[in-house]
Amino acid sequence: MSQTTVAKSDEKKDVKPKRRKSMPNTYVILFLIIVVIAVLTWFVPGGAYKADATGHAISGTYHSVKSTPQGIWDMLMAPITGMLGSKTIDPAIPISLFIMLFGSFLEMMEESGALKIGLRKIAIASQKKLLLLIVALTSIMSVLGTIEGAYEEGIVYLLMFLPLLLAMGLDTVTGTMIIVLGTQAGCLASTINPFATGIASGIARISVGDGLGLRVIMLVVFTALVSFLIFTYAKRVQKDPSRSMQYYRRDKDLELFPTAEDDSHLSLSGAQKASLWLFVATFVIMVVSLIPWTGLNSKWTFFETFATWIGKTPVLRVLLGSDITPFGSWYFAELSMLLLVMSFIIGKVMGYTTDKIVNIIIRGASGLVSTALIVAMARGIQVVMDDGQITPTILHMGESSLAALPPIAFMIVSLIFYTLIACLIPSSTGLAAATMAIMASLAGFAHVPAALMVTIYCMALGLAKMITPTSIVLMTCLQAAHISYGKWIRFIAPYWAILFGTCCVILVIAALI
Repeated sequence: MSQTTVAKSDEKKDVKPKRRKSMPNTYVILFLIIVVIAVLTWFVPGGAYKADATGHAISGTYHSVKSTPQGIWDMLMAPITGMLGSKTIDPAIPISLFIMLFGSFLEMMEESGALKIGLRKIAIASQKKLLLLIVALTSIMSVLGTIEGAYEEGIVYLLMFLPLLLAMGLDTVTGTMIIVLGTQAGCLASTINPFATGIASGIARISVGDGLGLRVIMLVVFTALVSFLIFTYAKRVQKDPSRSMQYYRRDKDLELFPTAEDDSHLSLSGAQKASLWLFVATFVIMVVSLIPWTGLNSKWTFFETFATWIGKTPVLRVLLGSDITPFGSWYFAELSMLLLVMSFIIGKVMGYTTDKIVNIIIRGASGLVSTALIVAMARGIQVVMDDGQITPTILHMGESSLAALPPIAFMIVSLIFYTLIACLIPSSTGLAAATMAIMASLAGFAHVPAALMVTIYCMALGLAKMITPTSIVLMTCLQAAHISYGKWIRFIAPYWAILFGTCCVILVIAALI
């Protein structure tokens, strides 16, 4: 062996392969938080607040109690207790079941093919009208974000839209903006998203309908704003393709996403049209059932009157049941029943056998098991904090410092705090379970409505998922579009700053009203 060969061999030995650093998954992060909280119970003194009739802590009633340090057994049992519930913690089972049945519902629509074809038809009908196309696609993504927190599935829509966008002289960045900014504009204005607003409202002990009016306005504002920002960029690139940061690989993108897609099979069958209508009807029912009608107006008792009438009518009482929950009082149990029934009906409309429907429902539910179990994992943090009796002590620290801020300053600082935490815990369920109990109580001390704190939490989630490397929708879309994370951050920074500034303005206006 020559000296040159030996030298090269030694050189190779000296070069150690670089290990790629990756963020731990949400489960690991949540368990680490459980461990940290358990360690804190050994050092942070225990405390307690007096509670009112509804269980909310009363400001100014904090007093010290004997601490209860949490050990390894307590840490390991915390997620289990979170799932099953305790005297102080509501069980996670209803929420977890709803999440899995939501997966079944989406799987049924995926199997029918109706939703994909509907989206494709809308895109084709608008392909010569850039503004209309941008607004239509962004609005669809925003609606999916606000009602069901569209997240992991974003990559599916990106791959669907890219051939059309490239054919119009646009670039992959435009497609990524539509998916990421569109879905997260909906998320930051979550109206009835059960995975975000539903869970956070439940923890804050308020109805999902509380603050719904503001979030609907935000949905319109942010969808319009994001559509305008994307259109401005798309128009610039369409006029001069070289202004795209991905212009250097445009030919490769055109090869990768060919535009000559066969559109001969885009007609909806009668069954698929009926499925789409049932899909829309399901969300309409969800919205109507979650609105607290009597809370908005004490005279709006029509749904309660109708449910009472059914309960008193002999035939209907036997046939339908005597204790039907009226619209306005539905929660996760009733919503789970609705999703299960509608999944079955859509399956029958599509002509599937009962066995096939059951298999689709199970397959869809299994796809969201990891998300469903996160609820229990996150509840484990509350379990350790409550059992260690340090939650009141932390609240008291906040009451003495953060809550002393004026309401506007409190809300802005809370938005920044939540955005930073959401970058580490992008899971809406995990973030809500880990923080909302404390933040909702602190909001009460600062004279900020709990519904507004839920809105701040939604804002932070949407903002964080646009930039954090732990965001699944962001990283999968960037990978598919061959856009580096560093490039994206530099590109999106000014757009993100505009959205963050708009959130702050809305919070200030909400505080002044």
